[in-house]
Amino acid sequence: MPLHCLDLDLPVGWHCDVVLTQNFDGAVSGKAELRQGRETRCVFVLALQGSREAAQARLQFRADQFIEEWEARVASEHST
Repeated sequence: MPLHCLDLDLPVGWHCDVVLTQNFDGAVSGKAELRQGRETRCVFVLALQGSREAAQARLQFRADQFIEEWEARVASEHST
Protein backbone atom coordinates (compact mmCIF):
# COMPACT_ATOMS: atom_id res chain seq x y z
CA MET A 1 0.00 0.00 0.00
CA PRO A 2 1.57 3.35 -1.01
CA LEU A 3 1.98 6.02 1.65
CA HIS A 4 2.19 9.72 0.94
CA CYS A 5 2.61 12.82 3.13
CA LEU A 6 5.79 12.57 5.10
CA ASP A 7 6.90 15.76 6.80
CA LEU A 8 10.65 16.27 7.18
CA ASP A 9 12.14 19.26 8.97
CA LEU A 10 14.48 20.69 6.31
CA PRO A 11 16.30 24.03 5.96
CA VAL A 12 14.68 26.77 3.88
CA GLY A 13 15.06 26.04 0.17
CA TRP A 14 15.26 22.27 0.60
CA HIS A 15 12.43 19.79 0.17
CA CYS A 16 12.02 16.06 -0.16
CA ASP A 17 9.65 14.05 -2.37
CA VAL A 18 8.99 10.71 -0.70
CA VAL A 19 7.32 7.54 -1.96
CA LEU A 20 6.87 4.87 0.69
CA THR A 21 5.28 1.45 0.51
CA GLN A 22 3.94 -0.40 3.52
CA ASN A 23 3.68 -4.19 3.50
CA PHE A 24 1.02 -6.26 5.28
CA ASP A 25 3.19 -6.53 8.41
CA GLY A 26 3.38 -2.73 8.68
CA ALA A 27 7.03 -2.48 7.61
CA VAL A 28 7.88 0.43 5.31
CA SER A 29 10.39 0.90 2.47
CA GLY A 30 10.70 3.41 -0.31
CA LYS A 31 12.56 6.18 -2.08
CA ALA A 32 13.12 9.87 -1.36
CA GLU A 33 14.41 12.60 -3.66
CA LEU A 34 16.12 15.48 -1.88
CA ARG A 35 16.00 18.80 -3.74
CA GLN A 36 17.51 22.21 -3.26
CA GLY A 37 15.24 24.58 -5.12
CA ARG A 38 14.52 22.80 -8.40
CA GLU A 39 17.78 20.83 -8.42
CA THR A 40 17.82 17.20 -7.33
CA ARG A 41 20.78 16.78 -5.01
CA CYS A 42 20.33 13.19 -3.77
CA VAL A 43 18.08 10.15 -4.08
CA PHE A 44 17.77 7.88 -1.05
CA VAL A 45 16.60 4.29 -1.21
CA LEU A 46 15.08 3.38 2.12
CA ALA A 47 15.56 -0.22 3.21
CA LEU A 48 12.75 -1.94 5.08
CA GLN A 49 11.95 -0.16 8.35
CA GLY A 50 9.72 -1.52 11.09
CA SER A 51 7.19 1.33 10.97
CA ARG A 52 6.30 4.60 9.28
CA GLU A 53 7.78 6.48 12.24
CA ALA A 54 11.06 4.57 11.92
CA ALA A 55 11.14 5.33 8.19
CA GLN A 56 10.57 9.03 8.86
CA ALA A 57 13.30 9.13 11.50
CA ARG A 58 15.75 7.38 9.16
CA LEU A 59 14.97 9.72 6.27
CA GLN A 60 15.31 12.77 8.54
CA PHE A 61 18.71 11.55 9.76
CA ARG A 62 19.97 10.87 6.22
CA ALA A 63 18.65 14.18 4.86
CA ASP A 64 20.25 16.15 7.71
CA GLN A 65 23.53 14.34 7.16
CA PHE A 66 23.50 14.95 3.40
CA ILE A 67 22.54 18.65 3.65
CA GLU A 68 25.24 19.32 6.25
CA GLU A 69 27.88 17.73 4.01
CA TRP A 70 26.57 19.48 0.87
CA GLU A 71 26.57 22.91 2.49
CA ALA A 72 30.08 22.36 3.90
CA ARG A 73 31.38 21.48 0.43
CA VAL A 74 29.70 24.49 -1.17
CA ALA A 75 31.13 26.78 1.51
CA SER A 76 34.59 25.26 1.00
CA GLU A 77 34.40 25.83 -2.76
CA HIS A 78 33.44 29.47 -2.28
CA SER A 79 36.28 30.15 0.15
CA THR A 80 38.99 29.15 -2.33
